[in-house]
Amino acid sequence: MTYGQLSVLRSLETHGPGHRSVANLVSVCEVPFGVGAAQVMDAWLQLVAAHESLRTTYDLSGPVPTQTVHPFRPSKVAAVELGDYTFDAALLLGTESAAEPIDIETELPWRAFVTTYEGDALHLVTVIHHVAADNGALRVLEEQLGRLLDGGTLGPVVQPLKMARAQQEESASRSLRHWTEAWGGLVPSDRDPGDGSERRRASLYSVEGLAAAQELSERLKVSVQSVVLGVGALALARLKGTDRLTFALMAANRLDARWLSMVSSLNQFAPVTVTIDEEADPLEYLRVGYFQCMTAYMHGCYDVDALRASLEEAGRQEEDPTAFAKHFNFLGDVDAEPDAGSALRTGIQWRSSTQRSGPNFHLAVATGKGILIGVGASQDYLEGNLPAVLAASIEAGLINISKGSEKALGEVSLDNQWRSF
Repeated sequence: MTYGQLSVLRSLETHGPGHRSVANLVSVCEVPFGVGAAQVMDAWLQLVAAHESLRTTYDLSGPVPTQTVHPFRPSKVAAVELGDYTFDAALLLGTESAAEPIDIETELPWRAFVTTYEGDALHLVTVIHHVAADNGALRVLEEQLGRLLDGGTLGPVVQPLKMARAQQEESASRSLRHWTEAWGGLVPSDRDPGDGSERRRASLYSVEGLAAAQELSERLKVSVQSVVLGVGALALARLKGTDRLTFALMAANRLDARWLSMVSSLNQFAPVTVTIDEEADPLEYLRVGYFQCMTAYMHGCYDVDALRASLEEAGRQEEDPTAFAKHFNFLGDVDAEPDAGSALRTGIQWRSSTQRSGPNFHLAVATGKGILIGVGASQDYLEGNLPAVLAASIEAGLINISKGSEKALGEVSLDNQWRSF
């Protein structure tokens, strides 16, 4: 196992057998005009043949999970005729398929469909288990699919076994020491929430919000995502009446050039506890938050089982080092720019979820010409329209801190005058 694979499998234990579908990732790739369904199917199967993670099953019965890579055998890729040619129609097909768990102990960890409209191939829709791919891997597959459909070839690929061996040979003592020491400072209520109430997501898209985040990023020489997390933590802290919050950051562990093109799950959680002092200078607050995030990311590659053992040796009983109630995820590029009249641009777009386990708060951010801010939360944690209020507050906070002259966080207004919801 790589550390990322092990982390995914341990996290699934938190969700329990009834909530396995939460691990399914959906991807929709547009098919170039004139390319037939058979060619798309063949290209996908070439990717399956090339990447061992797409031909792997897992044995979860023992104390340590193991995996078996199977020889390539052609698998069925269904062609599905849709009544609509849009991206949203293809995405709906993927979402419906992803609601059904993938049995990674007996099945290959993916499903694939070629969508057609009036006989023409339009999209390749894939549902891939998170143990076999992360968002970075989905982008690798999309790029390689495009290359194959354009008549190119894949060339050499790196397999997860190479990373697993490298991780076993490298010392992980620095990360284990860091997290063993840091664990006592995490906010206990931000660990496993035990919250089974309905989840839903409120999202908005803001060109002005991105401009403000980028201006702050350039002024402070920090990342856009750390700026958004800092403002998000401020908005949530005010809403919940607290001054300390722990977020699990998603560390993708693709910084080493060797692993950039790997199709596997490299993701792990790197927790950060944010302290909100309303008397602090807003810019200094954001700057400190950036260095906290960078410290967490620098220690974001570790063996979760070894961490549990290290914590126990230090006198801390820990059932699951992957269990956090609040997640923050920077997703990279948006899938597509929202239409001019979209609720994302003028108000709030809501999306329901079948998830009833795991984190009860999830702040997800992506960027394009604007910034997509998504606040996922359980009904028990943020009731009613509070996820929408929070998303709008983050947009307002970014804009007001960027253009304002407030000397303290307490003076920063989070009232949003630009959204209607």
